Amino acid sequence: MSSLPKTTSRARAETAAAPRGGLLARVWPRGLSLALPEVGPNTLLMLVVAYLALTQNLSFFRAVAASLPSPAGWQEWRIMGSVAVALVVLLGLALSLLAWRRTLKPALVVFLVTAAVCSYFMDRFGTVIDRAMLVNVARTDRHEAGDLLQLALFAHVFLQGLVPAWLVWRWPLRWDKAGPELLRRLMLAGALVVMLLAVFLPQQHELMIWGRIHRDVRVYVNPTFPLHSVKRYVQDILPKGPRLPPQPIATDAVRSLAVSPRPLLVVLVVGETTRAANFQLNGYGRETTPRLAKIPGLVNFSNVTACGTYTAESVPCMFSIDDRGTFSRGREEKQENLLDLLKRVGVKIGWRDNDSGCQNVCTRVGMESLDAAVDPVLCEDGECHDGILLRDLQQFYPAAGAKLLVLHTKGSHGPAYYKRYPESARAFTPDCRDANVQRCTREQIVNAYDNTIVYTDQVLSDLVGRLAAQQGQMDSVMIYVSDHGESLGEKGVYLHGLPWQLAPPEQKQVPMVAWFSRGAPQALGVDLGCIGKSAAQPRSHDAVFSTLLGLFSVKTKAYEVQEDLFGACRRPVIADNEGKAAERDG
Repeated sequence: MSSLPKTTSRARAETAAAPRGGLLARVWPRGLSLALPEVGPNTLLMLVVAYLALTQNLSFFRAVAASLPSPAGWQEWRIMGSVAVALVVLLGLALSLLAWRRTLKPALVVFLVTAAVCSYFMDRFGTVIDRAMLVNVARTDRHEAGDLLQLALFAHVFLQGLVPAWLVWRWPLRWDKAGPELLRRLMLAGALVVMLLAVFLPQQHELMIWGRIHRDVRVYVNPTFPLHSVKRYVQDILPKGPRLPPQPIATDAVRSLAVSPRPLLVVLVVGETTRAANFQLNGYGRETTPRLAKIPGLVNFSNVTACGTYTAESVPCMFSIDDRGTFSRGREEKQENLLDLLKRVGVKIGWRDNDSGCQNVCTRVGMESLDAAVDPVLCEDGECHDGILLRDLQQFYPAAGAKLLVLHTKGSHGPAYYKRYPESARAFTPDCRDANVQRCTREQIVNAYDNTIVYTDQVLSDLVGRLAAQQGQMDSVMIYVSDHGESLGEKGVYLHGLPWQLAPPEQKQVPMVAWFSRGAPQALGVDLGCIGKSAAQPRSHDAVFSTLLGLFSVKTKAYEVQEDLFGACRRPVIADNEGKAAERDG
């Protein structure tokens, strides 16, 4: 009786059977086989590396090309070629660490699908998938997320991620014993390192200089940098023991008694994604702020830099005791902020939100979210225009004392700019009416974006009108500042959120305006003429902290007069109720 042949490692290899199970198997034509040749793990690994380098790293190569002088000479082409080799080596070494029987195919699938998702946003919008962007995504509301989750994204991920991943999963592999496989993997890693040294050593001086100057191009390497960012993000959000009470700031703070008989309301409007370059008050050639331009006494600060390029960083930084250079989200979550400080010294706090939340700034003071409010005029499909923030505004008017009201707008958030304004603000046409902005011309995109500013102009002027109507009952101040700017196709970049070192001025420069009611300058001791003369000086989000302390007469060593927008223009206050003079700390 003949015995059956023993099963060898080669015979136990995966076979290229016809697809079965899963969605792709159901749509795969009957009788059509893949006929994929059996290969070794190293071969499949390098095939995936080649695919990733050639198809999923276009943004990386564009960033490298942009860093080189034009027209490119022999040296520039050598650098480009060397960087391409370095990319292949990096991807190959990263995957070779995972190239084992149980981990190779899962790792290849994760790399392919991740790269496809990231390349969609990187190639179309010029974004960078770093830890900051992941924080931004995690805190994006459902409406903004819905604007990004378009059919084009799913088609891109399906064709460039899921299909290659499925082929890799079905590809038959020829595995050997553990010892020989380890040797092959070491030989592959050694060959990759030798290849890198071969192109690096002959021009190490040039490459080291270029690499030192342009270190930031590494953030475009797909998918290793996004996966590294995911790791850092997960480390940040993992629990690190019991949550302790926030560390107090400015413990010496005290508030001077008001000398005016009228209560004080300061309204801080935190804009969203509005850039200074398209603000008419800053010299933009279009009438994007025609109503604000007609308001007497309105002060426009024309040279203001944001604290970050995305909401989850810029908003907390704006209310932090730390400046942009020292701000840390990790430290900020462990200490009080400006709202906590003002509440402690007796200022009432209100926060109304029509965006993605207060980014943990208002955790201890409360928030009213109007994002899902019901209003037949201002809301549609579960999303509201920013005019909803002014509905029933009178409930926030203080009967006595002082109050800060923060209005967080949806502003100019993209890519679906057309959703941010009603028909009454559709001043510039043809405007892009598609969340897939790549389908629109740049002119249409800019028109839609400018319309969002026209609507912001309407909301702010309406707010000023309502506050002005209460001048006999209360003193009021309105300050508007956007959280960050936006790219509208300059050098192929759209949206926002680039790392600070890479971000263009369009994402950093933001508009800021201030308005005082009729009796507020005297009550607060500020000279409007003086403020207007200094309004063109460089300012930043760092000014918010000390400016609000100054408006509410809070004395503390944390106050910095040079950061106060009105600090250099303060004078003694004359009490208009008793005729007594009082000196404000300024």
